[in-house]
Amino acid sequence: MADGDSVGDVTVTETEQCAGDTDGDGPTARVRALAGAAGGDRAAARAAVIESLLPLADRLARRYRGLGVPLEDLRQVAATGLIKSVDGYRPQLGRFIAYAVPTITGELRRYLRDRAWAVRPPRRLQELALRTHHAAEALCARLGRSPSVTELADSVGEPVERVGHAMAAFRAYMAVSLDGAAGEAQSPLVEQLPGADPGIDAVVDRLALAEALTTLPGREQAIIRMRFLDELTQQEIAARLGISQAHVSGILSRTLRELRGLLSAEGTTATVPPAQRRPPAGRPCGAPGSRRSPRSSQPAYGRGPCHRGNAGRAR
Repeated sequence: MADGDSVGDVTVTETEQCAGDTDGDGPTARVRALAGAAGGDRAAARAAVIESLLPLADRLARRYRGLGVPLEDLRQVAATGLIKSVDGYRPQLGRFIAYAVPTITGELRRYLRDRAWAVRPPRRLQELALRTHHAAEALCARLGRSPSVTELADSVGEPVERVGHAMAAFRAYMAVSLDGAAGEAQSPLVEQLPGADPGIDAVVDRLALAEALTTLPGREQAIIRMRFLDELTQQEIAARLGISQAHVSGILSRTLRELRGLLSAEGTTATVPPAQRRPPAGRPCGAPGSRRSPRSSQPAYGRGPCHRGNAGRAR
């Protein structure tokens, strides 16, 4: 890799100067010397080399601060990458710093990709989101203002649409704590969330009742409407329908009992099978589901006389 090449947003030349790898006594010579050491001497030399290069790892770790991960965690990840660099280095790879920088940077990016995201988008979108974030910081420092999406796209060399998707994905990087302060009032976010609305249960109950009412014959529906919507007394209902008040009372009791059974069966909107639905009033006896005898002058309570096998006697 040529001098001045950029690896992980940090130039190799800068890191070499920072680590003192510009002469024969630099990190490259020290790491190469480990190959000739053995036993306890190698372990001590290896520990000394790693300790001397920790400032390099720390500098690379600081490049990723402000992403919701504690800096100390980033330093430990970078130190892990440094150890892998020391153990995996071979002289034919060239200068040690040119090999260590991408190794440490890759370890940091892998950690951020696999551990730091609250909601994980596709890998390519994750990587582009981090690149866009770093490019935005650099452009903001250079331009003195927030860069536009077009400027960001030119900086990272990606289409504007893809950069827009990456910026949207970056919002899923960190989750906001419900106990954290939010807004001008600085009150916990959990206090600003809407609570349970008791009206929702009432809406569900009304929908279930409306469905159950459709299973009733027309006369029962009319009696329920007059009693509970028009608020008529049983005597007034009886006068309108030309039946006795006791008859109205019996119809109401039976109908309300059936509605309660429908609504409590599953706790949700109940659908009554067609075989269980009663026919409209006035259907001739003998028709499917009939409840009245053709000889009866008044409707019978409960089951009709024709269901009791005594069609000649009306109650």
